[in-house]
Amino acid sequence: MPEPSLFRHYQIVQDTEGNHVELTRNEEQVNVMACDTVQMEFVHCHVLLKALTDRPTFEEKGRQLQQIGHPLLARLTDFGEDEGNPFYITTHVDGETLQSYLGRQTMLPRWLAMMLAARALEAAEALVSRIDLMPCNPLESLRLLQIGPQSLLVQVADYRLLSSGAKKVIGLKAAFEKQAKLLQSFLMEQSGGGSTLPDATLPAADFSELLNACLEAAAPENVSAIQSLREALFKLVPEKLAGEIPAAQKPRALLAQHLASYQEVARAVVNRIRIQSQRLDMANPYSMRGTLTKTGRQVLVEQVLPARLAPAVIAAASKKAYRLDNKRDFPALISVALWHEADGLACVAEELAEGITLADLLRERRGLNVHETYIVLAGLDGALSQLENSDLQVQRLRLEDIYLLTGFPSDDARSTRLLRTQLTDWPAFSVALRAHPTLAAMTGRGTDPALILPLAKDGIRIWNAAWLASVGRFLLALEPMPGVLSEAPVNTRETDSVARLLDEELAKARQGAASKRGDFLARYARMVQHHDLVKPAAASEPLESLRTKATRTRPMGENREISDPLAPLTTGLVPSTEKPSVGFAELLFRDTSEVSPASGADWAKTAVDAPPTIHPHESLLPPDEFVPFWLRAAVFIGGSMVFGGMIAHLSGDASWLKKEVKKPAQVIEKTVPKATPVTRAVPAIEPSPRPGPAPEAPQVPGLGLTPPSGLKSQLSGQ
Repeated sequence: MPEPSLFRHYQIVQDTEGNHVELTRNEEQVNVMACDTVQMEFVHCHVLLKALTDRPTFEEKGRQLQQIGHPLLARLTDFGEDEGNPFYITTHVDGETLQSYLGRQTMLPRWLAMMLAARALEAAEALVSRIDLMPCNPLESLRLLQIGPQSLLVQVADYRLLSSGAKKVIGLKAAFEKQAKLLQSFLMEQSGGGSTLPDATLPAADFSELLNACLEAAAPENVSAIQSLREALFKLVPEKLAGEIPAAQKPRALLAQHLASYQEVARAVVNRIRIQSQRLDMANPYSMRGTLTKTGRQVLVEQVLPARLAPAVIAAASKKAYRLDNKRDFPALISVALWHEADGLACVAEELAEGITLADLLRERRGLNVHETYIVLAGLDGALSQLENSDLQVQRLRLEDIYLLTGFPSDDARSTRLLRTQLTDWPAFSVALRAHPTLAAMTGRGTDPALILPLAKDGIRIWNAAWLASVGRFLLALEPMPGVLSEAPVNTRETDSVARLLDEELAKARQGAASKRGDFLARYARMVQHHDLVKPAAASEPLESLRTKATRTRPMGENREISDPLAPLTTGLVPSTEKPSVGFAELLFRDTSEVSPASGADWAKTAVDAPPTIHPHESLLPPDEFVPFWLRAAVFIGGSMVFGGMIAHLSGDASWLKKEVKKPAQVIEKTVPKATPVTRAVPAIEPSPRPGPAPEAPQVPGLGLTPPSGLKSQLSGQ
């Protein structure tokens, strides 16, 4: 097999026979797959076959695409001219084209066709609202990805940077409205005017023709019409869908056909890992879940790219992360538990993080409030500090790579309820990062918040305040989350103020003067305090509860102390106080069976004894917790008995201090007078004379006490 070709710092990908992997070849361009050795990601190299006739326009459009990014648009990373051939390079979109997908379908489920049309219009809107570069054949330029059991995503993978020579007249507003009306009428007729049934189908050829004509007419002046049509189509999709997308209608992953099969990966690690199931998560289709045979740790297994697909720097980065895991010095980084090579196939195993990713949280919540966003950014700052100290060359952190570790498994019912709960009501969480290259990240799957930032100089990513600001825009729903039909954010005074702060940081980054993360968070904190969102510790129970119950265990279950990632949250905002001591009685009075109505987090009733991130001594409930009456009464009676026993012991009247009477009852009856007062016998001292003829009271052997009067009658009664 020949050595892989290298163009600048891009290695051209080869198939198993040593041929270049071509994605597109037509009269306009040749598009091949390559791997960026600096950014450690796959890219598409578009080589145009026609010479430049309008160089200023070509360069202007290229610069616009570099400065204006969007999650639904492949990022233009480089462009220029090489040996007379113009070229441009875009990031990888790991799916097949809509033309190929619809071409192999005969009938489509109606709900799936409507979702496809809505997603395609969403991608077209993202493109034409920024720059008019819609290609002449949109279905060949749009690629389809599956991001969930019933969720699809359409992304723009190709652009039209050169003029076709013919004047574009189909972009008129009337032309688009005509095509949009035809497409909507066709789909409404198929659905009967309402939500479609899951098993109802429509002809794929007719749908493909109408969709292509509608996308060709998309233009900047039609943005509002595109939005209206997209929202109308989404209403025709059923709200609840059972099952998954049928196997015949699943889009194919672009890189999967060039990798080893799942059976080969399972055989390569059979001596080290027990594969639990080959059922894949469509958000991360290149990993399989398994268990280490020696330690029982849950891991995600995927293969390491061979030399024909990626340079050696990718494998070296995974090895470095594995060696770093053995040191156990960076608990905020997801561990690489295994590096294994057998039968010419190298595999890497990542320890399964028991937490919730920011992507999952945003898909459920759509967006967070200003206070929750600050909590996440403050914890993220601490995790980034560990990432910088680890010296790992990480160039990308997706929202799928940022975990909020809660200690609950992702498939646990408590995690599902956490997704619908505000972060200030969570019992505990810490931020962890996936800092090693994965196939999902290298293929461009997921959401990279850095898309709205300018390209990094020399390809080196700096985790500064601008990157935190870009994450904040996604958390506040100011930027659209791919695959989520989010509503417009609520324009409150606090949100507007924070949005201006984020925009200022992004503007500084575009000018090359980004701030430090600490300065940015300090400004954010002052703004939050100004709007009275952060209360003092005495009045802010959710915040104090979150801090006192914050987990300090290692993210992956190791019993190891780490720094509190939420410490910056209250630094400079609330006075520091010592942790209050809790007595034994107070601890008993506290109950976990009830939850304060104000908190709204009824799942927290089991958080006290939920390992491994919640410790018993850190899981104390608020002092105003409701305590049942039976528990109060039991503690009061038990305490009274203990206190009474202590008094009796000190006074000498306790029953356990008296010795057992060994003399028979008959002897005691003869020797004890009938009327004798109770007195204590003092050895070697004669009792004082008493008035009257009463005889001296004899002592009972073995007791040293004078029996009380009336004892004879009591014994006679027995």
